[in-house]
Amino acid sequence: MTQYFDFTHTVQSEEIDAQGHVHNLRYLQWTLWAAGADTRSKGWDAEKALREGFGWVVRSHDATYRAAALSGDYITVRTWVSEIAKFASRRKYLVCRTEDKTVLARVETRWVYVDLRVRKVVKIPDSASSLLTISEQTPPLPWE
Repeated sequence: MTQYFDFTHTVQSEEIDAQGHVHNLRYLQWTLWAAGADTRSKGWDAEKALREGFGWVVRSHDATYRAAALSGDYITVRTWVSEIAKFASRRKYLVCRTEDKTVLARVETRWVYVDLRVRKVVKIPDSASSLLTISEQTPPLPWE
């Protein structure tokens, strides 16, 4: 099984801010989309978990922006799980513009599993952690 997942996206004109480039919150949105697509591809049923009163929630984001994305750019968000513990997992992302081999951002998110009925962090169930493949090393860039 591949230890990383690629999510692709073409930057839309409505994602451009007043400074003429993609607003930083969009990068975080792309990482959330990538994480969701990755877990769905591995069989995670978020709707079922929600019906049962559980879900993944972001505890923290750490983002380092390196270059600006512009309207029409084709980007790849490469994501992988770098760590999983009893109550949290850590997912990393490379947001890249492959056309010119540019890393636009490096992002890391700490996810926790929450009982949404009482709004409390709970142990990650085996049914969730068994779907996650841990990658202890940073995967290659999308163009490598």
